[in-house]
Amino acid sequence: MFNNSNKPEFSFIIPNYNAADQLIECLESIRNQDLDSSFYEVVLVDDCSSDKRTCEILQQIQDKVIFEDMPLILLINPQNKWAAETRNIGSRIAKGDYFVFLDSDDTIEPDFLRLAKLTFAAYPNASWVYPSVRKFGYKNQTDIAPDFSAKNLFLENYLVVSSPMKRRLWEKLGGHRSSEIDSHIKLYEDWDFWQRAVGIGAFGAPIKKSIFNYRQQVKSLMTRTENYGNLTVLLSYRKNWKTLFGIRGAQGRFDKDNHAFEKIDGLSSKVLKYLIKRTLKRTPSKVSIKEFLLFLFAPHQFIARKLNPTTLFTKAHKMAGFSSGFDIFKLPVIHEAPVKVSENKVLCTHFWWHLGGAENILLDFMTAFYQKNWEVIDCVFTGKDNGKTLKDRFKTFSNRQLDLQDVGQGPYPKLLALWALIQQEKPAVILNMSNPLLYILTPIIKKILPETRIYDLLHCEDYDDNGWFEAAFYFQKHIDVRVVTSEFWKDVLIKKYSEIPEKIEVIYNMIAYENLKQLSNVDKQQQLLKYKLPVDKKMIGFLGRFHEQKRPDIFVALAKSLESDTSFHFVMAGDGPLLEGLMPEIRKLSNLTYLGSTRNPEKILPLFDVAIFPSKYEGYPLVGIECAFLNIPIIAAHIIGFKEQIENGNFGLLYDVRSKEEDTTAIKNLLLEEFEKLNELGANGSAFVAAYHNKEKIIASIHHTFKL
Repeated sequence: MFNNSNKPEFSFIIPNYNAADQLIECLESIRNQDLDSSFYEVVLVDDCSSDKRTCEILQQIQDKVIFEDMPLILLINPQNKWAAETRNIGSRIAKGDYFVFLDSDDTIEPDFLRLAKLTFAAYPNASWVYPSVRKFGYKNQTDIAPDFSAKNLFLENYLVVSSPMKRRLWEKLGGHRSSEIDSHIKLYEDWDFWQRAVGIGAFGAPIKKSIFNYRQQVKSLMTRTENYGNLTVLLSYRKNWKTLFGIRGAQGRFDKDNHAFEKIDGLSSKVLKYLIKRTLKRTPSKVSIKEFLLFLFAPHQFIARKLNPTTLFTKAHKMAGFSSGFDIFKLPVIHEAPVKVSENKVLCTHFWWHLGGAENILLDFMTAFYQKNWEVIDCVFTGKDNGKTLKDRFKTFSNRQLDLQDVGQGPYPKLLALWALIQQEKPAVILNMSNPLLYILTPIIKKILPETRIYDLLHCEDYDDNGWFEAAFYFQKHIDVRVVTSEFWKDVLIKKYSEIPEKIEVIYNMIAYENLKQLSNVDKQQQLLKYKLPVDKKMIGFLGRFHEQKRPDIFVALAKSLESDTSFHFVMAGDGPLLEGLMPEIRKLSNLTYLGSTRNPEKILPLFDVAIFPSKYEGYPLVGIECAFLNIPIIAAHIIGFKEQIENGNFGLLYDVRSKEEDTTAIKNLLLEEFEKLNELGANGSAFVAAYHNKEKIIASIHHTFKL
């Protein structure tokens, strides 16, 4: 990314005093930013260093022996000014719109500036953004930036001085100040600045990723005793008591940015909601007087208003966390006119880095781009908690990763951050899978970046509603290519969602061919002994997430129903929200072994004589193809996905889904009555994989679809 302006956006202002080689580490961390150096400048202000090594380094910088390729200005104070005034001296000559006061013994991560830019874009009214902090040296720990609280910031400082701020905030407050109450008590200069900032109604926004490295040195930690520290805090409250009048405004502005476009109920709306509740016995979520009157007296206008395409509240808005629709063309734009795209750059947006078949499909597509030397940007809607299980695998085939949760808390800041990212990167291709924000942005993307090709990967509908198919429906005219995983889903797109057939590409799923090929040659008896499983039983297996979609409770009930039949043994592997509730029952069963969760689930499959998949719904499950590759027969629910695989491959049996008890009985009967037939059907699996999931053909199809 290059800055088209001659003026730097960010100014690093570094006060230095006897930092020696730590100063070099600090400057190196700036030079290693993944933004071009045209985006920043460095103003290094030395405050009368006396250390010999530090003076040598400063002379080398001045003589352009080191860091000659950096936009760096060196100032040397004629006399000692201390930290606050030294920062102000550097700020007065700085040219950037944003200031970063970086101490000379600290460092930053390569994406420090990039995430700062996106967070400012996500919160356009914020006066500063503050990073999560990794402490190193004397102590090693990571402090995740808390959500903004104006009240807490008045009471205690939870920010670092190196939090990027807007220049105009520094100018409005008159810079940092050094205030000595008496010869023993000085204000905490950085906290004093933040208190004064809140006092004028300014607010900051957190960056949830640790991108700032704060060096902890023993000699600098104990700067004040507890008594002096407590006195400083109390006197800070006294000096900045007027801040209290700004707290409400600062907090309100942050909350407004975090929940933009959400309509707050006024008195009249509350009255209408009460009347509707009393008369219709239901509570509506949002009511406006205008809509209520239109509903009563002008129903045609009411319908037109509710179905206005520019402000429509769609399934994508709901999935993203919005409470109403809004005009997407009111978003801020960097370029008013259409702009050229960056060649060989692809932005992949998806919901999370979660373990699942759909994520593996997306990873195959990203791998194809990466291997063709495209710049791959990997962006997720949420990457926290269990949404990060595949993050490292995605990182292998991407140049950069971004979790929108790092730079935005509410749905609107996340939307702004993603839009800013798209405008800055100008990707030639956007590949989306289940990121609702991308759907919402498609109309404005096509207006500003008409050459960008937008691909939409769809893999299944939800069980009780239309899921991502419906989320994409109102935006599909802005999408260039729809990618589905089977002919069935192509038919659904055409007949149910009225998509143009020529826009749809079917790309069948790939599997881990090489890994599975190795597994097909393993000694099954040795594997059984490795997992302490009996070698003389018919091994019946379940592999998948312990989630209501996969219905692991049916498999547990199946094992319980056959506990008296000593010819069978049951094996489960996986993890998920239902595991804790099922574990007491699993532990009771002598014929059921739980092997835990695994990052390489295919390694469990060779243990099975028959695999059971009682899923509630699926798209086109990878595990069915994996079983076919290993010639393992399956018993699966007669649902979309497995139905197509069995009809085309004939490597297993289906049962009709009815109730938990009836499904358990149906699977039990198939095991007891059709076990030999299942063994025969399993041998058909390899031919099915060769016909429908040939690796070379699928890769060729990927290259053709994405024009690689």
